Amino acid sequence: MIKNVYNYLKECTSPRGQVYYSFQSKSERPAITAAAVACLFNAGQYKDELGKKWLKACRETIPAQLGAGQPGGIRIGHDEYTHYYWAQCVYIISDNGWEKLFGPTPEGDRVTWTKYRDSLFDQLIRVQNADGSWSGGGGFSVGPVYSTSIYLTIMQLDKGTLPLYQR
Repeated sequence: MIKNVYNYLKECTSPRGQVYYSFQSKSERPAITAAAVACLFNAGQYKDELGKKWLKACRETIPAQLGAGQPGGIRIGHDEYTHYYWAQCVYIISDNGWEKLFGPTPEGDRVTWTKYRDSLFDQLIRVQNADGSWSGGGGFSVGPVYSTSIYLTIMQLDKGTLPLYQR
């Protein structure tokens, strides 16, 4: 069964390394690509060649900032979902895992937990509401409970309190 899922995702991977929303649509989705990497990592598959291709694609398409590249930092679709999975991947990579997977890499091209965490957490603190929540948005019909839950899950990764996220 798992092999079938893996093969389906392989068939749904674009030449650029992004996972399509569906095989029929051929629409690349960074959030789904990050979810695919997280699934591999959570299954203990850290050096899988397809997973490495997905990692490189995520590095190119997922900014550390919410709504990055948008006028005035306006939110784009799926920020919470994207960062929920991408944060898990980057946390597992830690600060030296990129080079373990890909060999010597210029510092600016490496994905590291410290760099990602610092950038994302600073942004999250800036956009946090006065009541401590984060507003839902980005095209999902979600509210502050969803957004706040996602961002708190990401922000606790360093604590390693949830068994799923312990290194």
